[in-house]
Amino acid sequence: MTAQSSSLDPKITWLICTNKDDALLHRAIQSCLTQTMHSFELLVVVNGIDYVEILRDLQHRYAGDSRAKIFGTPIRLLNFSLSIGLHHARSPYIARMDADDVAAPDRLERQWTFLEKNSRVAVLGSAYHLIDSQDRIHGEVNCPLTDAEIRRKLFFRNPICHPSVMFRRDAIQTVGGYLGGQNAEDYDLWLRIAMQKEWEFANLPEKLLSYNVSLDGSARRSRTAYANVAAAQLRNFLVTREPRWLLGTALTSAKSFFRASRA
Repeated sequence: MTAQSSSLDPKITWLICTNKDDALLHRAIQSCLTQTMHSFELLVVVNGIDYVEILRDLQHRYAGDSRAKIFGTPIRLLNFSLSIGLHHARSPYIARMDADDVAAPDRLERQWTFLEKNSRVAVLGSAYHLIDSQDRIHGEVNCPLTDAEIRRKLFFRNPICHPSVMFRRDAIQTVGGYLGGQNAEDYDLWLRIAMQKEWEFANLPEKLLSYNVSLDGSARRSRTAYANVAAAQLRNFLVTREPRWLLGTALTSAKSFFRASRA
């Protein structure tokens, strides 16, 4: 199957959002385009005040590849851009990527094969390497593998690496897609999926992503991020009356006082 024909009826949609046009973005895109599995499309959603110029440059750069579709919005928040991507995606499976990470060459093939064989799994992540902008590996993270393990962890933290995930588009659409949770949009989504008993979570043990580690990780450690995590946990407690959600809310609130790096 050629690159030109693979986008006609894609099995998978890559979804990347960015507000920059830099070497890390093109490193990420290149890793998406050079997969052992060829039946995919690549959606890039450009957001922020400079989106028009970046959009034009990316459309020109990837004009020769029919798999690449570039969209833009002046609204900068990630959850809005992700929803735009979900709206335009044509495939039953969505593979997330951040704009500065690197996908393993066989990532799509491994995740697609697993989901085809496990029809109850809605969200599938993987283990991952920690890298820097020079592709140097600084560590690795292994995640809980089974639905039961992941659900136990979800009460207190996020056990699924968002940019490593492939998920079923219909499952995500059923719960409303990315609704909120600035700097915690993935956790907010996982908790809504967790309320649907027909769906399961899983992580693969293979390291299918190289996750670019920021110097400070300030977005994830902001008070806004902790507030949105706690709000999602409290919502689930009020709906289910499960006390572990309330305990998770309390622990997250405590972290916001002792670990938060900024507002």
